[in-house]
Amino acid sequence: MDIKKMKKTLYAISILSIITLSTIPIVSANSTSIGLGIGWGNSPYKNYSSKFYPVPHIDYDNGLFFIDDLSAGIYAYNKNNQSLSIGARYLSNEFKPHDSDNHQLRILDSRHSTLLAEIEYSIDTNFGSFSSSIGVDVLNESNSLLANADYSIPYLQGSLIIVPTIGINWANNKHNDYYYGISHKESSRSNLHYFNADSSFTPYAEIGAQYLLTDNIATFGSVHIDKLTGDAADSPMVDNSTVTSIYMGISYKF
Repeated sequence: MDIKKMKKTLYAISILSIITLSTIPIVSANSTSIGLGIGWGNSPYKNYSSKFYPVPHIDYDNGLFFIDDLSAGIYAYNKNNQSLSIGARYLSNEFKPHDSDNHQLRILDSRHSTLLAEIEYSIDTNFGSFSSSIGVDVLNESNSLLANADYSIPYLQGSLIIVPTIGINWANNKHNDYYYGISHKESSRSNLHYFNADSSFTPYAEIGAQYLLTDNIATFGSVHIDKLTGDAADSPMVDNSTVTSIYMGISYKF
């Protein structure tokens, strides 16, 4: 079982939740799996609609190149239970004013998703699996610089695989100011006070599971909880510092 692949997908779900999404593929090298599921996530923004969304899944990894749902890249090193990869990942963070029922937030500017260039290192040991990554916005939407570190201990029992994970994300001030800040112009027309957000950490916990129905078909699911801190939690746009996402689906391995 490839625990590194499971963790990579679980991390993608956390970003999509804030936001937000992905799946839990557990496949061997040179295999391909596709799947589809449904997810639900709430938002930190005031009076912002919780959403159901489709969770498409595609997973390909030949040991040199990989596609993992919202990310793709190449391995600079992939031996001895360790890997170093370079790739790109879609960051789905966004704010759509019309999705909020708060009259002040409805007249703020939109905040858009972007694409990250990312370097990730992971290692699997007898005591669990650790990974860390650094990503930077390459579309100049948010000028984000993001870092992540997480640790998981998989539990395997027959056809059932459960992976509890704890981790922490760090976002720079430009990322937080873009998604949680209030400009002077926005302040003047919304009566929200001007807010220039600084960098912050977001600890999180999640538990993912996969059950193999056959050699080729599996069901998967996950619960992921983020805890905003610092200026991300203190933003005038935010009234919920605990963000939860839940998803489930089915996948097929070729």
